[in-house]
Amino acid sequence: MKFFYQSRTKQGEEKKGVIEADSKKTALETLEKYGFYVTLLKEEEKKRLKKNINIKIPFLKDVPQKEIVAFTRQLSVMLRSAIPPLQALKAMSSQMKNHKFQEILERMTKSIEMGSPLSQAFGLYPNVFNQFFVSMIKSGEATGKVSESLLYLADHLEEDYNFNQKVMGAMIYPAFILFALVAAFFLAIFFILPKMKEILESFSGKLPLATKVILGLADFVMGGGWLIVVFFIALIAILPVILKKNKKAKIIYDKVILEVPILGKFFAKVYLVRFTENLSVLISAGLPINQALNITHDIVGNTVYKKIIKEISDRVAKGEKISTVALEYPRNIPPFVVQMISTGEETGKIDETLMDAVRFYRQEIERTADNLTTIIEPVMIMVVGVAIAIFAIAIFIPLFRIGMGGMDG
Repeated sequence: MKFFYQSRTKQGEEKKGVIEADSKKTALETLEKYGFYVTLLKEEEKKRLKKNINIKIPFLKDVPQKEIVAFTRQLSVMLRSAIPPLQALKAMSSQMKNHKFQEILERMTKSIEMGSPLSQAFGLYPNVFNQFFVSMIKSGEATGKVSESLLYLADHLEEDYNFNQKVMGAMIYPAFILFALVAAFFLAIFFILPKMKEILESFSGKLPLATKVILGLADFVMGGGWLIVVFFIALIAILPVILKKNKKAKIIYDKVILEVPILGKFFAKVYLVRFTENLSVLISAGLPINQALNITHDIVGNTVYKKIIKEISDRVAKGEKISTVALEYPRNIPPFVVQMISTGEETGKIDETLMDAVRFYRQEIERTADNLTTIIEPVMIMVVGVAIAIFAIAIFIPLFRIGMGGMDG
């Protein structure tokens, strides 16, 4: 949602513009975080008529990560060439093909024209540029090295994008097999069984239980039950999205996903890499450890790890070490990582030791992703084999008996 705001800065300067956020409360918190005293905040009215018609697919992001990576890298190059941020954003906005992204960049340029720093302009769109992104820009502004921070961000985001693509690629094979199995089921129900049903029902002997079940299932599906089947398949497909929207359901989902055989350990490593890498990058950018932990908490993505990071942050603020708290969670933070953190704390190079752990687990995940097809393949073959066996028993044994009866006659 988009909210129109009017506010004043600490210096009394009036500011107004549009911020994008999930709710009015989130928009208010974001504006206050950047030092704005909000005097008016209301949801922007939707225009009834638009020159350009945008067809939006709910499951696709308005601004894909790949486009954010390209934008960040191009902006870094332009700033390094001494082009002012305002001019750079205007140039990139004019050539942006993604209508949503173009609109965001136009609003950002207006914000900068009104005197906002670059980090504040980015911070107005937390759904596109998360807190990690904004914090890196802030760090660059503080050190006078915004272009270097953007280049570092681009490299980090590109690695993260490639990493996510590899993880998603590992899921494609089992998804394809399940899709093929469901497609074969519907093909058999609608095209094969109707032609064989009369022959099977004319069989004078007693039909096997499997045959009765298959014929009953075929009647149910062809009688309109296919709508229920399609509904349940669609529900299973979107269930993770639904669960993530509900806070209580997400807590259960995040716990269960870490306990799933084979995949549970895989996802645990993914979240562990996300935790350690973001923490390492933020610390190396000069952020205090507590601030880095709070930002990592917001972007790690799994409530189990969020809870752990929150406890680490609270206890570090009281003077404890990260490694001391992490040691209490051996199931989620392996001893290897704890030892790397402890070494970093002792040497004062925690960002470097964390990055060493990241590299190790990235390689582990990539190997697992490469081998996941091999690991899952026997299970999928067994599932397909059982399905084919049931169908064969249900259909071909009665046909065989009919054939034998004809031969005996």
